[in-house]
Amino acid sequence: MSKNQNEWLGDYQEFLNSEGSQIPDKLNGDVFAKINRLIKPSAWVVFLKLLGIHLVTGFFSLSVCHQFGLNPFNTEKSLADWFMRVGGHHICMLGCGVTFVSVGVLAAGYFFTVEETRALKENDLLQNLSLGLISLGIFAAFGTELAIGVAGLWLLGSLIGGLAAMAVVFKFKGVFAS
Repeated sequence: MSKNQNEWLGDYQEFLNSEGSQIPDKLNGDVFAKINRLIKPSAWVVFLKLLGIHLVTGFFSLSVCHQFGLNPFNTEKSLADWFMRVGGHHICMLGCGVTFVSVGVLAAGYFFTVEETRALKENDLLQNLSLGLISLGIFAAFGTELAIGVAGLWLLGSLIGGLAAMAVVFKFKGVFAS
């Protein structure tokens, strides 16, 4: 059922006549609160969204770069093999850490709004460190053996990859240092 032109004009005139009406304080407060949440999202909410995206993409990244012996898709080839040939075990750990975290951060950058990206920028080091530590914890929960030196190299790689990926996201989203 569509309105005809006279009904639209009547509605418009009614709107114009209501110009002097007072907006209820509760409605006004609710609108401003919602706008504030959109403009300045919580760092915790942004991190939880980042973590969720990272967990999904991290799981799939294991198909191209087996880490700590985890290969959930039983794929033959792995970036880890190439990293081992290029630079040995140390480069492999760094490269796998870079790959694992950067894929999630880049994917999050695609889905995040500019405001969420700004909130991410405010705590980029802390959020990347948290992603790396949580990831290592999940690897350990799946039974991988983590030596401190190996895990430290992987964590360093995850920080490098995460911060580099965030720099790319900031560049493309137009979020610069202020």
